[in-house]
Amino acid sequence: MRLGFYYHIPAVSKADGIYMPGYLGRFIDSLAGFCEQVVCFQHAPQSDEVDRMDYRITSPNVEWVNLGTRDNVLSRTILASRYTGYIRSYAGNLDVLLVRGPSPLLPAMVSASPVPTALLLVGDYLKGIDDLPQPRWRKEAIRLWSHWNQQAQLRAARRSLTFVNSRVLYEELSPFVPDLHEIRTTTLTEADFFERADTCESGPPYKLLYVGRMDRVKGLLNMAEAVALLTQKGEDVSLDLVGWPEPGDPILDDLKTYARHHGIEGRINYLGLRSMGAELFACYRAADLYLIASRSSFEGFPRTVWEAMASSLPVIATRVGSIPSFVEGAAELVAPAQPFALADAIQRLLHDSSLRRVYIERGMELARKNTLEFQSKVMITALENWVKSV
Repeated sequence: MRLGFYYHIPAVSKADGIYMPGYLGRFIDSLAGFCEQVVCFQHAPQSDEVDRMDYRITSPNVEWVNLGTRDNVLSRTILASRYTGYIRSYAGNLDVLLVRGPSPLLPAMVSASPVPTALLLVGDYLKGIDDLPQPRWRKEAIRLWSHWNQQAQLRAARRSLTFVNSRVLYEELSPFVPDLHEIRTTTLTEADFFERADTCESGPPYKLLYVGRMDRVKGLLNMAEAVALLTQKGEDVSLDLVGWPEPGDPILDDLKTYARHHGIEGRINYLGLRSMGAELFACYRAADLYLIASRSSFEGFPRTVWEAMASSLPVIATRVGSIPSFVEGAAELVAPAQPFALADAIQRLLHDSSLRRVYIERGMELARKNTLEFQSKVMITALENWVKSV
């Protein structure tokens, strides 16, 4: 199969190969293992994105088509033909185009594609608007555009093979989209697993870890509040934050202010971005518990949960989105936006070795079922069968 792929996350060509963010690069490499060729239609990075291009594509059958630097959302919507022409020029060289969304250019890419087009949907623009650090008038403008984009996306999904990585999204779309498949997006390869019987064995200080976007909707302030509550109870804990800042969200400054006002400055540590692979997995292996306190009801499924479980790291997560559906019984789950409940869950796991071991064992079992090798084969098989039928 000759597969085209579009997403608005950028890539860049260097002397030794194609680079893109690790979570996306690993996905592309995994697809390439089942394809004759993969052609990635992606933008070039803006100046503040270059550092995120930390993963080199290893598959020789991956080609990058440079769509140019990404314009703002309005320009991409109005001037979509600047980008869709690249897709048309590959008409005779592709069997199918896979478009990841939501994305501003998704409707235009689907309309312009000269080959059958499938969708991979991993979120919903409308769900997170109220949490944006924007003035009200701008939020309402974003809401109007997002509604238009979502309706156009739905029309495309009705005619396409559509993958979703969220149980919530699957349930919302299933009445309207006839060829809908739920999958689990992941970054894990079979070489990433690290087995240990338990954590917290060296005693305090205990290290808590969060990996992902520095986005307030991920509940970062709630995590800091939990650390403050635990400190008041005499627990010796710290929280390491690994990932990239979300443009326009001053959450890191807010965390510094909160930590200073509550006497926990040395206990909230932003470590910056870590490259996918050994550098990132070393953070998981050095931690005692993994936290994700998302407040978003439309959380798909955070890939970092699989990464933590594959590192034998007990997980504490909030009951949002697809998280309960995928990990019930294999992680400690609490209500969102409840720092007292989060603190109680952390304290319980810190001092209950039997429960930690249960979560480590069950988490490892789940993670082994969700490797890139397995999930990508499922996707490519579905794509091949669909292309034959259209």
